[in-house]
Amino acid sequence: MNIIRFELPFAYSLPNKTNGQHYFAATRDKNAMHRAVAAASVGLRPPEPFQRARVEIERHGVRAPDPDNLTGGAKRLIDCLTTPRLLNVRTEGARQRVKNKRGLGFIIDDGPEHIVLNVRHVPARLCAQKTVMTITEILP
Repeated sequence: MNIIRFELPFAYSLPNKTNGQHYFAATRDKNAMHRAVAAASVGLRPPEPFQRARVEIERHGVRAPDPDNLTGGAKRLIDCLTTPRLLNVRTEGARQRVKNKRGLGFIIDDGPEHIVLNVRHVPARLCAQKTVMTITEILP
């Protein structure tokens, strides 16, 4: 059983802040999350993506958010864990599109058949906010 654990030096943004963002601002935030996860997980990525994994996310923040905001805010973070995959091109000559283009290859996909998600809030002071990720492979 493989266990991967890393920390991000910030608490991830909640939907209360990100909903209604301009397209360019949302893209900038997604790219920043991708870069942060890539930097925090250098040398930790598995050679092959996990077929099934338990992902535990601890958001160390000042105030406890609503449960739906806590889980919904983790979407950008979880998308960084998936594996990029080329989509079928329906028309010849059309631009090739990629599913999960910001994925880093920790898990195959973020669907329920591939991931068991556990997100929780941990109270922290303003100067100690962070996000802790633990990815545990579930063997068949």
